[in-house]
Amino acid sequence: MRKIMLGTLFLVSTLFSAGGSVTFDKAFGGKEDDLAKTVIQTDDGYLIGGKTKSFTDNRDFDGYLIKIDKNGKKIWSKSYGGEDDEYINDIVKFGGGYAFVGSTETFGNERLSFYITQINPTGEIVWQKVYFKDEDDEYIGSSIATDGKDLVIAGTERHLNFMSSDISPFIFKLDNEGERGWEHYLGGKDDDYANKIIDTGDGYLVVGKTESYGHGDFDMYSVKLNKNGKWQWYNAYGGKDDDVVHDVIAVEDGYLLVGTTDSFGLNRSDVFVVKTDKTGKRLWQRSYGGSRDDEGYAITQSPDGGFVIAGRSESFSRRKGFELYLLKIDAKGKLKWERTYGGESDDAGYDIVTTKDGYLVVGDKKSQISRDSNVWILKLDLKGKL
Repeated sequence: MRKIMLGTLFLVSTLFSAGGSVTFDKAFGGKEDDLAKTVIQTDDGYLIGGKTKSFTDNRDFDGYLIKIDKNGKKIWSKSYGGEDDEYINDIVKFGGGYAFVGSTETFGNERLSFYITQINPTGEIVWQKVYFKDEDDEYIGSSIATDGKDLVIAGTERHLNFMSSDISPFIFKLDNEGERGWEHYLGGKDDDYANKIIDTGDGYLVVGKTESYGHGDFDMYSVKLNKNGKWQWYNAYGGKDDDVVHDVIAVEDGYLLVGTTDSFGLNRSDVFVVKTDKTGKRLWQRSYGGSRDDEGYAITQSPDGGFVIAGRSESFSRRKGFELYLLKIDAKGKLKWERTYGGESDDAGYDIVTTKDGYLVVGDKKSQISRDSNVWILKLDLKGKL
């Protein structure tokens, strides 16, 4: 069920910026589609997770991990899965190694099941679990959080009915050996999704999008849970059109949610940020972008107290299509700078971490000729420059 491969390095550029920061621009992958959805910082570098078609025995996706050092040199890469599709959406440090979550078609109910794996520091499997409640339903593992002792998984159940489906956030707990504890559904009578979960010390915050609550179509959605997974409060944010949260971080006085809005953009999608207090009450909201589609996927706090957001942009692309989009805002949401990075075809940034001398962004870069994508990793200085 586990495969080990040597990935092909397509693009290598490592240098020092004017301020002395290590920066680099690298792509990893093979001849098929490969992309990165998540990254965490390790003691000696970074661990990047996503999915690969290049290093499998067939043309289906496998979960894909790449470990790099602080200069972007690959230490190891591994794929995880079976004969059908698997993918990794989120990673946390756990149990002296790491744990990741995604979904699998190979194992479980053979439709789509939660896929959770603990690995050691070199990527070897300690245990892996597959979970589903119904043979005929689909389960998307979106995010994983830990308090250091247990894991909490956030995802979505798609309950299939005749000619329709019911979609609900589904949250459950695992102990350090992968044994399941409590589980809860979140949401209302319409379709709702869970995209991200974070540990808050006194419980968990889950964010995504909701049709059950709010102001129009889909709205941004946040739910605060206690340590037993029970609701404490929930809120929806948005306007008459679609709005969604892809990422959230806790700050001293509340939370910062980042995603995409159709309600408050310039007739197209814009990056959307909502600041709340610790009870979920909205303090302010801002949208960013131009006259075409711009989307926000991840947020990190900068050393000066501001925030940097990663996503993709059509508005500021130097050619037709999307480019990876990075923007810096201050603590009150004022735009400080914005930059795009791109190649021959559509590119995106799906996750970002702050380092001592800048930011590391991961996503995918597509080839104009084949339209296949490679894992793309950018290490930038504190001003977002290579």
